[in-house]
Amino acid sequence: MMAVRLTFPATHVFLRTLCVAGLIVPALIRPSGAGEWTITPRVNVEQSVTDNVRSVSDGAESDFITTANAGVSVAGIGRSLQLNFNYNISQDKFWDSRDLDGWRQSLLGTSKMALYEDLVFLDTRASISQQSLQRNGGESAADRSIGTNDQTTIVNYSITPNYGYRYGSWATSDVSMSFNQTRFLEADTGTAGALPDPSSSLSIRSLLRSGPNFNKYSWQLSGSSNFTDNGSNRDVLEFSNEYAWSRHLTLLGRAGRETIENSGINADDSAILFWRGGARLTPGPRSTIRVEYGERFDDTTFSGDASYRFSPLTAISASYEVSVQTDRERLTENLNNLIVNEDGELVNPATGLPGSPNSSEFDFQEQSSKQQTFTIALNGTRGRNTFGLNSSVTTRTQLPANTEDTVLTFGGNINRRIWPDLTGGISTSYSATTESASGVEDFSVNGSLFLSYSIMKNLNGNLQYNFLYRDSDIDTNDLQENVISVSLSKSF
Repeated sequence: MMAVRLTFPATHVFLRTLCVAGLIVPALIRPSGAGEWTITPRVNVEQSVTDNVRSVSDGAESDFITTANAGVSVAGIGRSLQLNFNYNISQDKFWDSRDLDGWRQSLLGTSKMALYEDLVFLDTRASISQQSLQRNGGESAADRSIGTNDQTTIVNYSITPNYGYRYGSWATSDVSMSFNQTRFLEADTGTAGALPDPSSSLSIRSLLRSGPNFNKYSWQLSGSSNFTDNGSNRDVLEFSNEYAWSRHLTLLGRAGRETIENSGINADDSAILFWRGGARLTPGPRSTIRVEYGERFDDTTFSGDASYRFSPLTAISASYEVSVQTDRERLTENLNNLIVNEDGELVNPATGLPGSPNSSEFDFQEQSSKQQTFTIALNGTRGRNTFGLNSSVTTRTQLPANTEDTVLTFGGNINRRIWPDLTGGISTSYSATTESASGVEDFSVNGSLFLSYSIMKNLNGNLQYNFLYRDSDIDTNDLQENVISVSLSKSF
């Protein structure tokens, strides 16, 4: 029998534990008061077999993999602290391909702590995950060590003190200062290629908004400055307002000026005026529609979203947005935009899918780009079934070259409680480049099937099948893999 020896990673321990400490230290230095808290440590041992252990296009080899996992999740709301985070560390031991032995870890969490009454707050967020910096880079059908040189561990976190004040019933103000950092670290296996440099940014934002005394008419004045160590600084001043024309119709308007240095939008980095106007419709208690049209980023822009709730547990939503950012800025924004859903999970607000702020459909790049994203998602629960469908079309325009890449994605999943102690499910996703600046197009299909049986309280047995197929104009990027795994998981 093969002996499995677990070793805790020593490299970059400080940076990786800093994110965890930033989330849990508030709970230690200030009592959270009464509240409901759930702390769940867990362990898992998995045995899997793959038919393409090195994720190659030719000469695929099979191998057995033993994986040990340990993790903890904490969630709760106290008198002065809200905390939600999930941390996991894994070690893979390959029976034949010993050079691929390695560890992986992941973290996703947020915390909000009241420092002084209801005036001063501290918001911290962190994400750690292993990613490929190339769309057609290293990939596997199931989570495991890969050993390709385009893999990196992305550490993405933000620390934001915030001061809010209420001026009676007339207005409220909010001032925040956010420190954000993104680091790209070597994965535990493989030969590291050239990784992007670490980056830091400081964002200062002030906001003044109308209070309850403004009944039908509400307004908001905001200003922000973002300073980065790579020189892509941004200043924005914006005034927005809403007028409730009727119970079902609200008129919207906004205008301001923006300066983005080194973006490629305008050669002299001068301030650009922008405006947008539209309406929000509320036909009934279950539906909302927002449509806005204007000019920004030296071009006409359209923005909108809509949602409809079929029942308390089933809803459909869609949105379209345009932004100009670097990929580093998108990582920070993706993290800061995560919300907690009704089940207490951190999710993407546009799709309702579990949060994955460090992932991207495109190759990582340093330059600013304009990104146009349309998403539509259906999520719900009917009886013993939980399901979700989502699709997106994202176009990234390189500035100032004005070349475009477009990626189309589809995804779906359904889970069913078959018996009281048996749950099963299926999920699939499809991603394809429909337009490529490089002329190289590709598509990939991922799928999985699982069964989970509750052996006893907090002890589950799991059987899972994962499939990956990728086809590219470059033959060396083609990939196919099948993985079957069995595991035991115990929570405490």
